[in-house]
This record gives sequence, structure tokens and C-alpha cells, in this order.
Amino acid sequence: MINAARTLWEPKSRRPCLPSGARGVLAALIVPLLLASRAWADQPPGADAGKPAAAATSTAGAGGSPSDLEDRLRKLEGLGAAVLEQNRVLTEQNRRLAEQNQGLTRQLQDVNRRHDELERRFDGVTTNAAESIPRAAPLPDAANPTPALDALYQDDASPPQVDAFQAPRSTESKFLVGGYDKEKGQFELVKPRSSADMPFALNFDLITQLRYTGFSRSARTWTDSTGAVLPVRNDNMFAVNRNWFQFSGYALDPKLQFMAVIFSSSTTNSTVFLGWLDYRFSKAFTLSGGYFKVPGSREWSDSFRYTLGADRTMATTFFRPNMSPGVWASGEPIDNFHYVAMIANSFNGLNLADNRIGNDLGFGGTFWWEPLGKFGGGPSDVEWHERPVARIGSSLTVSREPLAVNAVQTNPEDTLFRLSNGTPLALLGSLGPGIQVNTTSVQLLAIDAAAKYRGFSLSGEYYLRWLGDFSYTGGPLSVRSLFTHGAYAQTSYFVIPKRLEGYGRYSFVTGGQGGGDEWSGGLNWYVLGTRGWRMTFDVTRINHSPADNQLTGYRAGESGTLFQLQMLTDF
Repeated sequence: MINAARTLWEPKSRRPCLPSGARGVLAALIVPLLLASRAWADQPPGADAGKPAAAATSTAGAGGSPSDLEDRLRKLEGLGAAVLEQNRVLTEQNRRLAEQNQGLTRQLQDVNRRHDELERRFDGVTTNAAESIPRAAPLPDAANPTPALDALYQDDASPPQVDAFQAPRSTESKFLVGGYDKEKGQFELVKPRSSADMPFALNFDLITQLRYTGFSRSARTWTDSTGAVLPVRNDNMFAVNRNWFQFSGYALDPKLQFMAVIFSSSTTNSTVFLGWLDYRFSKAFTLSGGYFKVPGSREWSDSFRYTLGADRTMATTFFRPNMSPGVWASGEPIDNFHYVAMIANSFNGLNLADNRIGNDLGFGGTFWWEPLGKFGGGPSDVEWHERPVARIGSSLTVSREPLAVNAVQTNPEDTLFRLSNGTPLALLGSLGPGIQVNTTSVQLLAIDAAAKYRGFSLSGEYYLRWLGDFSYTGGPLSVRSLFTHGAYAQTSYFVIPKRLEGYGRYSFVTGGQGGGDEWSGGLNWYVLGTRGWRMTFDVTRINHSPADNQLTGYRAGESGTLFQLQMLTDF
């Protein structure tokens, strides 16, 4: 070993020279010594003293030659070059990530700007954009990527400092903007996150009734009570029968609710504004005021969306009250028992504001009881009740009414007081030659009952009406009061549950001046399996109609066959 070392350090021209560089010489000296030391440590006690030297010499000769050391150095240099290449690749990747992060930062800033605009629009509060949306920490610049890996291993290098993502400190909007309530069938334009903190909400509902009406007369004329002979006309037309733009919600307090309606119809080319306010004191008592339907009939109180046929029956069209401004109370004082009681300007609603004749008020009230559980809206069993349900009720309306045959009908739903043959009571000569009735008292009583079970429904209502205490001009009046009564009965069954329903109905009106009746049958197709979307086709045989209203298809005195095809949508 000494000879080998001496050979490596043998000088030329008496000057020291390292054959492979300083690191190669150092490795040549250290490696054999380490191997020899390990060999000596592995010798058992008592072994021959000469063996360690021989083992060391053998080890040095086997693995410590200059050529082996050169190979190892080349391998180390190759590994170093590979590490440097990996460092270069990672540096390039880091640069690309920095560019991507800068792009994301710009997108986040754009989102911040849009959010701040929405906050200012709906909350009315100018929000500091720097605090409204959480901002990411500063990102590395693409021009100055992360230092190379070899620099990280320097003794004086310190770990890079990375800022943490800042916690959000924004004040989010107090409103949820935009949505749709499938259960109510309404758009939620504005809805508060908490009704206690921000008690304001606004909903929108659009209801459209598109209808084709065809009428084939069976008589050319009819004669009213004055002796006038009037024509009966055929009909063939399309119409936007009803179009409701309905806004609802609450303000200041969830108990203070409002409704605003824009109602239009192409049948009369008119637009009406309806609306009311409600304050819900409790489940048993809600106080309301506005422009509303005067209670007087179950089919009238139910929405036109829920009728079994294309529209309400002839009997209901003849007897029911109209709409009128007023105040009313409603509620459910005990489970499944409901009531509505209203004080209104009048029964027929034709005389409003400064055009109103007289100063008498009218009263309308209705109640209904559902003894077997929730009955649901309308007569059809769209809900498909697995257990029988029933509803019984009654309605009463009393009023002192001024009459005007030429009164302007401000609402397409308006009707006139008519005799049982269809003659308007206000018409000169309706109760005798030269007699003009100017005012009448009216009492209307209605009793209703209905049942549903597994797609089957049966319902009906009986009407009794008294007109009297006439104020009139002209000759002597031969009658002091007029009594008219009538009813409707209807039944239906879902051939396809919640989808296809067949129905039939009958109604009549009769009194001292005559009467009329109707027979009707048809199909309802519930497009979505709910009441909101429905297509209806029905055929009605009319025998001398005493009712008249532009929306229902009935014309006073007509006899013939009425065809109606209708599409009802509720967004």
C-alpha cells in the first residue's frame, strides 16, 4: 500500500503533480483507507495480525485503482448534469405557471368589478372593491421565476416566503337575485337571504289563456222582455282571452304582502289594473284592502285557471258578483275551515270612483270546510288523492245596487243584472212598458259541495237570488220582487293519472221570465302534470242562454253549439 501511494505521488523534475486533479488524488487516498478500516473492524478477535494488512492491500487493489475512480467521477458529473437539466425544466414550468396565474388574476379582477356593480345596483351601497371579494396573494412574475435548485442548497440560502391566501372580508349582497319557485309557479325576482334582516321580496307570474271559439247557432233570433227581436250570430275567432302580469311579494315585514296585476283581454281590447295589500295578523285573521272579487260563488272565488272546462259555467256567469274595491278579512280559524268576508263598493262593480252612483255599500262573504283533509284548488283531482276528500260551503252577497244599462264596463269580467231570459234589468221596459228600474236590492245565496278521490271528482253549486225594493220611473210596476234560481253539476275522471281528464257538466237558470240550460263535455290535457299548463277542448250545447259575458263565450238569448279549444300557461 505504501508503495502504491508512493507511486501516485512520485514527482517529476522534483515538482509535485496531481494526475487527475485534486479531487481524484483525495479520493485515491481516502477510499482505500476507509475500505481497509472497515476490513479491520470486521476481523474477529484473535485473528492473525498480518491479515488486516493483506485484506487492506487486496481491497485497495480491487476497487481503488485510478481508472475506477475516474469512472465514478464521470458518473457523479453525469448526475450533476441531470440535476441541472431537471432544474432548467422546473424553472420553465414555473415561468409558465406564473403566466397562467397572472391570467387568472385578471379574470378574478373582472369578476370583482361585476360583483361590485351588482352590489351597488341591488343593495344601494358602494362597496370597496378591494374588500368585497377575497384577493389572491401576489403571484410570481414570469420574468423572475423561482431560483434554480442548486441555489436552494447553498448554506446561506433561506426558504422562499409565500403569502397565504387572504380570508374573505366582503359584505355579500343581502338579496338572492333570480330564481324560480316550482311549487308556486313564480319567478323570484328578488329574494332576501334573511327576511329578518332585509324584509323585501318580489315575485312575478305570467298567466296566459289562448282560446279558439266557434259557435254554430240553432236559432236566428230571440225576443227579450221588452218585445225586441234580436239576432243570434255565429262566431269563429281566436283570442288572448286573459293575460295576467302578476307581481307579488312583501315589504317592511313578511306579514305585509302585496299583489299588483295588469289584466288584459283581446276580447274587449281593454287593460285593467288590479291590486291589494294584505297584513297577516295570524293564521286565523288576515286583513286586506284593494280591488278584488266580491265573494258570492265557489266557482267564482276559485281561479279561472282551475275551472273544469274552458271557463266557468253558464249558471255561475249569470248569478255571480263582479270585482269591486273594498276591504276584507280572511283566515283559517280552525284547521281546514276557511272564510272570506268583504265590504265592497257594490255587487256589480260597474260604478267606480267619481262615476259611482249613490253611496250604498255591499257585503259578500263565503266559508268552506274540508272535513277529510286538504281539498286542493279547483274541482279536478290533479293531486290524485289516495283517500277521499270533501268540501262543503256557502256564500252570501247582499247589496243595494244602482243600475245603468249603458254603464261603461271597465273590467272584462263585469256582468249586468239580467232577468232569467237574459234581458238586462236596467233596460227600459224590462218589467213593463215604460218602466225604468234605477235601483234594486239584491240577495244572493249559494250552497256548494264537492268530493275527490283517486282522479275522480264530483262538484256542484246551487244558487238562489232575490231582486226587489225597486226604485223606478214610469207606469205601475206589476211585480215587487223577482226570484231566480239555478245550479251546476259537474264530474270528471283522469283516464291517465295527472295527465288526461275527461269531464261532463250541466247547468241551468230558471225564473219568472223563462230560463235556459247547457250540456257540456270535453277533455283536459295537463301538459306538465300540474294545473299550471293545461290544454282544453270542449263542446257545449246551449238552449237559450240567460247569461252574457265576453270572456266565457255565453251571449244572452243564444241557442246553438259552442266549441272551445284553449291553451292555458302559467310561468
